[in-house]
Amino acid sequence: MKKVRRAASMLLAMTMAFTLTACQSQPKSSETAPPDTKAEAASGTENTESTTAVPQPAASGDTIKIGVLATLTGYPLNGEHMRNGILLAIDEINANGGVLGRQLEADVQDCSNTTDIAINATNKLVSNHVAGIIGPHYSSLGLAVESIIKDAKVPMLVGGTSPKFVSDVDNDYLFRIRASDTLQAAAAAAYLVDGLKATKVAILYGSDDFGTGGMQVASGYFDSVGVSYCVQSFNNEDTDVTSQILKCINEGCDAALIWATEAAYPIVARQMFELGLTVPTITNPSLAVDSCLAQLDPEWVEGWYCVTDFLTNNPTDKVQDFIKRYTAVYGTDESVDLHCAAYYSATYALADAIERAGTTDGEALSKALLGTKDVEGIVGNLTSNEDGEMISEIILAQCRDLKIEYIDVIR
Repeated sequence: MKKVRRAASMLLAMTMAFTLTACQSQPKSSETAPPDTKAEAASGTENTESTTAVPQPAASGDTIKIGVLATLTGYPLNGEHMRNGILLAIDEINANGGVLGRQLEADVQDCSNTTDIAINATNKLVSNHVAGIIGPHYSSLGLAVESIIKDAKVPMLVGGTSPKFVSDVDNDYLFRIRASDTLQAAAAAAYLVDGLKATKVAILYGSDDFGTGGMQVASGYFDSVGVSYCVQSFNNEDTDVTSQILKCINEGCDAALIWATEAAYPIVARQMFELGLTVPTITNPSLAVDSCLAQLDPEWVEGWYCVTDFLTNNPTDKVQDFIKRYTAVYGTDESVDLHCAAYYSATYALADAIERAGTTDGEALSKALLGTKDVEGIVGNLTSNEDGEMISEIILAQCRDLKIEYIDVIR
């Protein structure tokens, strides 16, 4: 179903783009997770050949289990913030009567940042008869487990932004609650050309699915408008990218686009500054994450731009109200980032679909999710297209003294 109109959807997203993320206190909502989850994740000793179980809807009167795939080890702050946002939403929904007259319950599994662990965590959630799964956040993990939820007929709302979720996957149970790189990377590339007048761009990207997807979209845009570029890749955990940066300098690049996970930024930003690649630069949303900014010196990234899902200084009432409610529970605004905001929104989208479906049956719930329309979210209102993509807007922002300042929304 999704594959038939995929090409048209991708073209529409590109056209739209071209026109222009821990706290120690826990909320009171019910959260279930096997006590040895983190130990297993850290050791990596789980059986990766476990058989996928087909979930059965919970009996009337039981809680409705919502599965959560969160990176609690690997990039732990991200996963904790994600879990916090989901639990906050569940508390609010339960306080207002729940869904179908039943309370929601979170079943949280650590998917770490390893595909084997993510596969086992997904199989656990399926075996635990969850109605739907929220997460994982990273594209590589989502792509590794999507076939499991397809076979089990369990809807999954992912945060990974790789275009492969549409171009390479045919899965009616897969939905995305963040803007695709097809939109984000193309918008970033367009801003370099139209807003910053770049004539030759250094594209520095992480070699995983996320970074590669962003690079492909951006380079495709540059090709379409006749702007030259120098493409250089690295591993997100590399500690030396000087050769890649020097190549861009020698090529005479007058602007840069960086597409990588948070782990890469301290090295890439510092070495760009030290080597003198101090040109107008735009990045993916990683730059807007507080845990990333905390590892940077102001002079490395002063004046850099980014596209992102969420900013705490977004002046809209719904964002500021969300921050107040979140900090009232968790006691600090330091963990308010796109991770908690995006998955808080995803929880409401899933609850809305269960209510409209009138059941937790996977097939009916998938159809209801595909019909999602105007569910108010913190990273934009959620409306599904034919490919299960629910967000079609992003924020353009700029870094000033390690503060990410809101500029505008691109729809």
